[in-house]
Amino acid sequence: MTESGRSPRTDAGAYPKTIEDLSTGASITFLERGVDEQGAYLVMDGVLPPGTDSGPARLHPRSEVRSEVMAGQANVTVRGDSHVLLPGESLIIAPGEAHSIRNGGVENLVVRTTLRSPGEFEAAIRALYEAGAGGKPDLFAVAAVLSHYHADVRLAGIPWLFQRPLLSVLAGIATVLGRDPLT
Repeated sequence: MTESGRSPRTDAGAYPKTIEDLSTGASITFLERGVDEQGAYLVMDGVLPPGTDSGPARLHPRSEVRSEVMAGQANVTVRGDSHVLLPGESLIIAPGEAHSIRNGGVENLVVRTTLRSPGEFEAAIRALYEAGAGGKPDLFAVAAVLSHYHADVRLAGIPWLFQRPLLSVLAGIATVLGRDPLT
C-alpha cells in the first residue's frame, strides 16, 4: 500500500520515470500506476517552462483527467472555456472533453495529473516524445502513434470520423518510410 491508500499494480521499483522534451524543456514524471477502489489510475507530474504549452488540444476518449497545479500558473482551456489555476487549485476533465494547458506565469508550471482509467496513455506519451512532438515533430511518426493509441489520446478539433482515416493513411506512410516509432 502507498501513502494514499492505493495498491500499486506495477513493480514499485518502476516508478518514478521521467521523460524530457529537450526542445522545449518540458518533462513528465510518471509517479505511480495502480488500482484502488475507484479503478485503474496513473499519476504524473508535468513540468512546463514559462511560455510553453502541453501541445495541441487533445482529448482522452475513455479517461477522466484530474489536474492540480502544484507550482506556477496554468492557463487551461476545456471545451473552449479558459481557466486560470494557481497552486492548490484543480480541475476535473470528463472523458472526451477537449483540453490544453499553457504555462501562463514566469516560473515553471508543475501540474499533477491523475488519469482514470489510463489505458496505454503512458506508452503513447513516451512514443510522442520520441517522435519529437514538442519541438519539430515528425508528422508521420506522430500520426503513427496517434493512430495506434487512439483509444487513449486523440487530437481535438478534427472530428474522429475524419481524423481516423487520415491518421491511418499517414501511419501507413510512416511504416513505408521507416519512420513509425512503434515498429
